[in-house]
Amino acid sequence: MMDLRSFMERLEGEGPEELLHIRKPVRPEHDVTGLLMELESSGRYPALFVHEVQGFSMPVITNLHATRHRLAMALGVDANDLVEEYRRRESNPIAPELVKDGPVKAVVRTGADVDLGEIPLLTHFDISTAPYVTAGIVVARDPVSGVRNLSFNRAMMVERNRLRMHLAPGMHLMRCARNAEERGEPLDIAFIVGVHPAFAIGALSLAPFDVDEYDVIGGMMERPVPLVRCETVPLEVPAHAEMVFEGRILPDVREEEGPFGEFTGHAVGVRRNHVSEITGVTHREKPLYQDIFTGHSEQRLMGSIPREAAIFRAVKAVAAGTRAVHMPPSGNCRFHCYISLDKRSDGEVRNAVMAAMATDLYLKLVIVVDGDVNVYNERDVMWAVANRVQADTDTFIIPRCQGSETDPSSGQGGTTAKMVIDATKKRKDFPKRLAVPDAVRERIRVEDYID
Repeated sequence: MMDLRSFMERLEGEGPEELLHIRKPVRPEHDVTGLLMELESSGRYPALFVHEVQGFSMPVITNLHATRHRLAMALGVDANDLVEEYRRRESNPIAPELVKDGPVKAVVRTGADVDLGEIPLLTHFDISTAPYVTAGIVVARDPVSGVRNLSFNRAMMVERNRLRMHLAPGMHLMRCARNAEERGEPLDIAFIVGVHPAFAIGALSLAPFDVDEYDVIGGMMERPVPLVRCETVPLEVPAHAEMVFEGRILPDVREEEGPFGEFTGHAVGVRRNHVSEITGVTHREKPLYQDIFTGHSEQRLMGSIPREAAIFRAVKAVAAGTRAVHMPPSGNCRFHCYISLDKRSDGEVRNAVMAAMATDLYLKLVIVVDGDVNVYNERDVMWAVANRVQADTDTFIIPRCQGSETDPSSGQGGTTAKMVIDATKKRKDFPKRLAVPDAVRERIRVEDYID
């Protein structure tokens, strides 16, 4: 069974660099974030198994998605093949199957018995005024089309059964909520917490609005997702999740949500956002509560893989020689994109850039390089910029575009300028890059020459 526990068991054999046990009690306010920031500052990105959070009986799992290696493990491939494998599985959806029961139904609480204060929701940063659900995957059914949508949405706990939610403008859950609100109806939702990483990155797919995202997740896991019916809302949730919060987004209700530490490493301020009322909680026996380390590598990286896959697909359609696409950590895995391609004409570079920017509105900088440049090596990309770019002819800026409102430098509503650098060779007689013969490169292995 592909669930959170099976993946944790696999990590156990990989050692403390992949899964680190924290057995000393920690406070729910700031301590876990402090530990992860200290580890990250020394170049370490383990998943944390926090055995005891003061005041709670549930352990916490966090930072699970913080390396490409672990995400590749989730799909059973090498890290270099992660995006290609993601694209392949995303293109082969598998419908879910409805089952009568599952581990997530071991404990059921509804109505007055619902109390989110019993769950170790963490308070992450010094700017935080309340604990947040960060690893909650929200499932909703669009009231117009009937299609199910899944997405990650932050949720701020304000009462035992009340969460204030951020619904990103232009995203599918916002569209579902708007469709319900126009009818004067609440939108039934369920937060899914504690899943296998393949499920999580499948839920981040940039699939069209009319695609049932359980089908996409099934493709990502290469098997149907077993679903059980919710107790208090007409929705279906994974039978093997750790826990589920059932509820509804209230129509025409907005309350102050924030501040929150976003993927940029900055806080987004207080805004009047949607409110959900939680009507039921179900979970496993001895559940694991899953958290996401926001504002750092975990949040950034897990969202970049689906984006890289979507951009690659769009760019490849207009530039057949496209080799790779990468959204580097230096650009928060959102704002910068490196594209390598074997171009057939100089105009193809601009076509590739326009395809990329049309696919992902978050992009602010796109650098296009030749196929001999490794986009996963930022030093190599900057080498191409240094040697193959003249700023007056090889860069251009598109002003007043729609970007992300999470960008701290953006204007009203996320308005931003977008920049392009064409770091490809512009002449046929461009000097050749230094290299050894292919036969030598294939033969030489450093470990053969070192004791």
